[in-house]
Amino acid sequence: MKNNDDKKLFTRLQKDWEQLDTLGEPPIPTAPQLKEQLQMAKIKQRKAFQKEFALFIVTALIILTTFTTVISKAPMIFVITQAIAFIAAPTFYFLLRKSKQEGSMLT
Repeated sequence: MKNNDDKKLFTRLQKDWEQLDTLGEPPIPTAPQLKEQLQMAKIKQRKAFQKEFALFIVTALIILTTFTTVISKAPMIFVITQAIAFIAAPTFYFLLRKSKQEGSMLT
């Protein structure tokens, strides 16, 4: 009796292990499936690029329109903005360059 129960248990365990083996192995995609996945990824990437590019263009147009309006309504604001940028840009450049050089010495 015990021998018969052991055999049944052994065969059940073998079947279970075979099922686990088949579940654990991912299916290997064929060449057409890989091409299709690649095409879908390219389409998705292209759509994302088009969205980002459209958002960039809209933002640039809004900034350009606002800046043009400000210049035509109050030219003094434009002059002040240019003076601040003329002073601030080199300052930021040298500060960032200095901090980058200090950081590279530590590593």
